[in-house]
Amino acid sequence: MSLARLLEGPLGFALAPLGWCFSGLSRLRRLAYRRGWRRSFRPPMPTLSIGNLSAGGTGKTPLIFDTLGWFAEHQLTPGVLSRGYGGDEGRMLEERHPEALLAEDPDRVRALQQFLVSGPPEVLVLDDGFQHLRLRRDLDVVLLDATRPFGRCFPAGLFREPAAALKHADLVVLSRADLVPEHTRDLIWLGVAACRRGRPALPRIEGGVEARELRRLADGKVAPVSSLRGVRAHLSAGVGNPESFRSLCESLGVRVESVDWKPDHYAWTQDDLEGWEAYERVLVTEKDGVKLHDIAPASVWELRVDWRFLRGEQAWRERLEQFSLRARAARFEPLWTACDPQDGGLS
Repeated sequence: MSLARLLEGPLGFALAPLGWCFSGLSRLRRLAYRRGWRRSFRPPMPTLSIGNLSAGGTGKTPLIFDTLGWFAEHQLTPGVLSRGYGGDEGRMLEERHPEALLAEDPDRVRALQQFLVSGPPEVLVLDDGFQHLRLRRDLDVVLLDATRPFGRCFPAGLFREPAAALKHADLVVLSRADLVPEHTRDLIWLGVAACRRGRPALPRIEGGVEARELRRLADGKVAPVSSLRGVRAHLSAGVGNPESFRSLCESLGVRVESVDWKPDHYAWTQDDLEGWEAYERVLVTEKDGVKLHDIAPASVWELRVDWRFLRGEQAWRERLEQFSLRARAARFEPLWTACDPQDGGLS
């Protein structure tokens, strides 16, 4: 049984008091940064954070890649600051968007210094940055998984902050929206509005992923997703919400024979693949595929996906346009200079 399922039962209920304590500490931490009791730094270029309330598993990476594609279309050089945990998302980014600069370090301020020394990007993207308050941002985006939008905080649940933290977001994006009915989405947005009482209304932005193609890990052969219809397959994944991967495969006509779910960012070894040759087809996520390239048998294919807006795409693009204006102006008047640390900038 997955940890999420365990925490939905008596265990989560028993740990609820500890979750309340964690929630309270997270509120105090945000207050400390807002009041200036803890120092934060303002990057010298427009900064976009795309993050979650939960511990991963919201479909954040496809939206980040879609955003990097938008920057590329508009001739803007992005830099991505990532915690680098597990190494999978960084390798995916390098393959999908080689034009983007990447710095991986749990200390995002230190990672930003790498960019400033080597030549700064025009815009900055904080991957999973909603709780990383040491760096200020110009646009703060939070993804909510429509299949699991709210819940208890650690250790009673899988959430880093309570839903009330949404009042600090500039935009909320509902991911995996295609996996729940319309009335459920309506209720989620009512919950978001309740958390943001007194704050400006948000555009309703919803999306999910769509299958792009299949790629065999052993030799890089590409096949259309239509070839999956009627195929019996074993599914393996080390991601935050593996059931969403199963739902996507089943929507493509896959007949799921068995599954093997690992923890998020799982480091696959040869021993984990024992018996995979016996399956007609083994399907893994792209996030897992980057770790399996050198050891996967010929039966293993990664299912590659792209972000797809279901609602609110125009509102999203307009906010990106507004966000990028300062970077475009900087082409005519250099924007980044050394900042006085007493003013909260980087020295």
